[in-house]
Amino acid sequence: MKWWISDFDGTLTLNPKTEAIDPKDMDFIERWTKENNFIIATGRDVSYINYLINHYNLKSEYKIANNGASLYKGNQLIFNQSIGMDERKQLFQIVNKLYKFCGIKIADHSECFILSGIEEKTPRYNESIVQQKWFEMEDNFSQHINEILNNKDLNNITLFAHPQDFDYILNLFNNFKNLKIIQTSPFNLEIMHKDVSKYSGIKFLKNKYNISDNDIVVSGDGDNDYEMLNRCKNSFAMEKGTKKAIMAANNIISNVYEIENYISIN
Repeated sequence: MKWWISDFDGTLTLNPKTEAIDPKDMDFIERWTKENNFIIATGRDVSYINYLINHYNLKSEYKIANNGASLYKGNQLIFNQSIGMDERKQLFQIVNKLYKFCGIKIADHSECFILSGIEEKTPRYNESIVQQKWFEMEDNFSQHINEILNNKDLNNITLFAHPQDFDYILNLFNNFKNLKIIQTSPFNLEIMHKDVSKYSGIKFLKNKYNISDNDIVVSGDGDNDYEMLNRCKNSFAMEKGTKKAIMAANNIISNVYEIENYISIN
């Protein structure tokens, strides 16, 4: 039995507006899952993965969410890597400083909370690629900000910001030793424990079930796919992926059904 772990946005779906899966890719997924395991690994929370599984009627027992911080078997959490409590006070102060400067969302292994959006009476830049909804977001900051201090399971903080502000934001996190910050879209920065990556869940499964490297297949297109593409032998990056993803992978493809040109389903 083989295990295929794949990113969704930009990999399984090449259309961010409709999230549709190409019919040839869908056929490949259906044939793959007759005899093998298939896992969606995404930066989004588990509720989104559950939606995808139900919407596309996918056969997928395991799920990797929050960029690898959480791993589930069915609805059971079997692995979680939260942000360390020793850095929460400092993190709390910085997130307060970024309130209304950028959109803020936080998540643990079971829920995500939108804290606030961007408040700009006058646009800071003539052009913005940030989705309009982040300038119109309901403010729940006071309701959920203490999750950063008190929620021991908190494993992800996402900032939605103008790319022109990234250097300023990243500089605020220079003194954190146990955090990782990666760009997961043109206007997203995600904060997590330094050891978290999508490979975290793969490594857990590999050790738990004694899975051979030859039986693991991974596909992705973004910077948050780098570790799994770099550390797995059968790695496939999308040709329109980021430079970091393409550099890490051993194979470059345009659609995931092309994996069958390299890996036998049986």
